[in-house]
Amino acid sequence: MTERSRLFTPTFFLVWAAGLLQEQAWSLMIHFPGYLSDLGASETRIGLLYSLSAVFGLVLRPLLGRVMDDLGRRPVLLVSGAGNAAALGILAMTANLNWFLAAVFIAHRVLQIALFTALLTLSADVLPESRRTQGLALYGLGGLIPLATGGAIGDVLIDVGGFDLLFVCAALLSLASWSLVWRVPTYPTAAAGGPRRGFWAALRQINLLPVWWLTMLFAVGIEALFTFIRTFVDERQVGSVGVFFLVYGGVAIAVRILTSGRLDSLSQLPLTAGAMGAYAAGFPVLAGAATLPAFATAASLLGLGHGLLFPVITAQVVTRARESERGSAMAIFTSLFDLAVLTAAPVVGAIIDWQGYATAFNALGVFLVAGILVYVAAERIVAGRGVATAASEDL
Repeated sequence: MTERSRLFTPTFFLVWAAGLLQEQAWSLMIHFPGYLSDLGASETRIGLLYSLSAVFGLVLRPLLGRVMDDLGRRPVLLVSGAGNAAALGILAMTANLNWFLAAVFIAHRVLQIALFTALLTLSADVLPESRRTQGLALYGLGGLIPLATGGAIGDVLIDVGGFDLLFVCAALLSLASWSLVWRVPTYPTAAAGGPRRGFWAALRQINLLPVWWLTMLFAVGIEALFTFIRTFVDERQVGSVGVFFLVYGGVAIAVRILTSGRLDSLSQLPLTAGAMGAYAAGFPVLAGAATLPAFATAASLLGLGHGLLFPVITAQVVTRARESERGSAMAIFTSLFDLAVLTAAPVVGAIIDWQGYATAFNALGVFLVAGILVYVAAERIVAGRGVATAASEDL
């Protein structure tokens, strides 16, 4: 195997470990709404705070993309990592629900978004092109493991030392990730992919439009699921959030491990459409789940779709974007998840209030299936224009 095709390099392991530690810190913060509730915040105020953080994340995304393309990923990671660790440490010293706490939390969220985007982009930088999808699938295990374990670990930390201990542990994890980034070599941002056009040019690039649409579909599903699974379990009295994410994350991890070696050689359109179909199918199954086996089946379908979709979509973004605009393209990619928080979650919540969980989840499944058809049609149009892999055309 040549050096250029090696996947498991020391640099890859450094980036993987840095990503794992950062994601583990992020996963502990799923308990933060409980902290706000203990301080007297209503559900409306909690939702508003998270929405504000998403707005700030969206507004700053073009700047993040430009900085990553102009200065590189490493400076973003070093500054954001130090800032995020500090913000988490400061949260451990808060005791009142006020604007200071809100500002620190929003800063943490924005910095964490920058870290996630820059680490994901850096992981693509260090991977050989011929094994990019496989590498991204394995890198993504560093996000799935915390997804499956973060809730339970957080419960233990809160029981032992309250939210202060949770915040301190999250800060230490973020700091440990930051220390590893110092050891990652600097990768040049100047590329052979042509001059940099910027964030908005990458957004309207023709062959990336179907990818943005598919990403938005996936983001809508994820944000709706993560927002309402807690209240769904409470109402249905079936399973638990811990069981759901254990199955969801476990299936996604197993799928990544078992399929990662073949992802680069498979036909991408059927693979992507099939994975999105599995994810879409999970919602009507969840809508009708009245027993633990049905609940676990829904979690399995959703985990299967997630396990396949994320690395494939990410690889498509990296492959189709100009190399000189990779940072901007990845900033767009991650911004769609914030956009879904602001758009999909309120709509799904309104349907739940109006007609209940069954109607909302069934409608979401139908929407995702219809979206897949749009994606397939768009991909065929793009392929027909001969720009399926070219990065030179935009609207």
